[in-house]
Amino acid sequence: MLALSLPLFADGNDTDPVQRRYQQLYLEAVCQREAGNEVAQYRLLERALKVNPNGAEACFDLAMMQKDSSAKVLDYFKRAHSLSPDNKDYTYELACCLLSNADSMGVALLHTLLGDEERRDDIYGELCNYYSWRRDYEGICRTLEQWGHIKGDDEFLYTQKLHAAMEFGRLDDGLLIADTLMALRPHNATQYKMVKGEILLGLNRDDEALALYHSLSADDTTTPGAQIMLYKYAVKNGNKAIETQVLKDIVVNPDMAMHTREAALVQYLGPSTDSSYASKRDTLLSMLLPLPEEDPALFITMLSQMQGEDNDSLRIPLFNKLLEINPADEYSRINLMQYSLRHDDYEEVQRLCIDGLKENATQPLFYYFGGAGLMVAKKYEEALSLFERGRAHIDNTTNTELVSSYYGSYGDALHQLGRNSEAYAMYDSALVYNNGNEMCLNNYAYFLALDNERLDKAERMSAYTVETNPEQPTYLDTYAWILFLKGDYEKAREYIDKALAHIEDHTDSDNSSLYDHAGDIYYHLGLTTEALDYWRQALDMEPDSAIIKKKVTNKKYFKE
Repeated sequence: MLALSLPLFADGNDTDPVQRRYQQLYLEAVCQREAGNEVAQYRLLERALKVNPNGAEACFDLAMMQKDSSAKVLDYFKRAHSLSPDNKDYTYELACCLLSNADSMGVALLHTLLGDEERRDDIYGELCNYYSWRRDYEGICRTLEQWGHIKGDDEFLYTQKLHAAMEFGRLDDGLLIADTLMALRPHNATQYKMVKGEILLGLNRDDEALALYHSLSADDTTTPGAQIMLYKYAVKNGNKAIETQVLKDIVVNPDMAMHTREAALVQYLGPSTDSSYASKRDTLLSMLLPLPEEDPALFITMLSQMQGEDNDSLRIPLFNKLLEINPADEYSRINLMQYSLRHDDYEEVQRLCIDGLKENATQPLFYYFGGAGLMVAKKYEEALSLFERGRAHIDNTTNTELVSSYYGSYGDALHQLGRNSEAYAMYDSALVYNNGNEMCLNNYAYFLALDNERLDKAERMSAYTVETNPEQPTYLDTYAWILFLKGDYEKAREYIDKALAHIEDHTDSDNSSLYDHAGDIYYHLGLTTEALDYWRQALDMEPDSAIIKKKVTNKKYFKE
């Protein structure tokens, strides 16, 4: 049987049908609350109030359900309190709501409660918060005096006063309070000495702060508080030698709070526009990378501070470190794979993907990147096998752009293995997920052109890529070649010229097909000399090409 704790109803009268109906509705609201049905509870409370507008319990419960500083909630609390002024819970919640509305009447109500019951830490805490919000230092001190007297704990009183003095910049008061705390706890005063040292630095009494540090025992000087004080001294006085040494003592100290280590790192590094930034960055990296950390926080903080840098290679050791700490860190793994792909390190891509699949065999990205790396390495069978395995892990929750890219690369692998009809079906699937997938549109169009089929469709797809990327040589070449196959040689020449004009590396063998196409286009325009020049350039880049060699030798076009 469910036991419920129900309030006693004020002015109850079992013979009064209005009151009886109110009690029934309120009781049902309580039952709904216990069952976790807040919507039903709220509606029942509102109905109860309509039956009996003087139902203090319903007013209070409605206010507590919303518990914000709105006028409606404040009105409910006021009604509950006025109907049952002796209820301490009603008084306390009304007072807190008044304070959140910057109404000092809440202070008077809280003091009324303290008159009946002095040992209310929650009330003193609310008063201190209110005075802190009002920036009323004296009000906080008055409340703390009363609170400390009730608790009978001098250290508590002075510690809270010290926090207030530091918060409000009352450094002279803070200095006196720190001395008081050191006298109260002479055998455990190191932490208060550290606070005193910071206060002395704030008062520009730097020599006294340094002397205080040197007065500590050998063990005490290695505590986090002492190290932080010395670091602040070094920064303030421009002592780079001490600053760097203490920074090291903080950052590599596993006993130091992580947020302190992170804060010291950020403060030391400073903005990337600073002339000493590079040197400081390298100093920090030399400290961080050898650390046998289990917590990735320091390395994540360092990465975030280096976001504005162009040099990816500086971030790679940090991503490797994060992956060492947590092999399941997919963000770091994917960044490393992207970096390796950009630098043509396909073996590293494969290693990262294989290890990644051990951690999460359902992550399509690992299959995608792994397959992409194998494709570039011309390992088409292996790439296709990986794409086929990964396809099982693509579902309706997978990012649609990733699905489109995945199927596009899958189609490339199929086409390379001569499975053209399957490749085209895969390209169509890719374009369902992203009809603006430029890589897929270009490759689909180019392969259709190679097969000399559906050239109108190929032209439409290629035209889209050229429109969106008018300076991309590969897309321009595809469009030019489709126009050539359709017999529009003049327009084909316009686009092959644009493609050649935007090539960055004219010696890259990957660009040989562009020069070969240019030769074919110029030949059909009757410009044989220019065509021969382009074929020769293509042959220089791809000397083993029999068809290009045949064109150069015979000085005429041959269809592949």
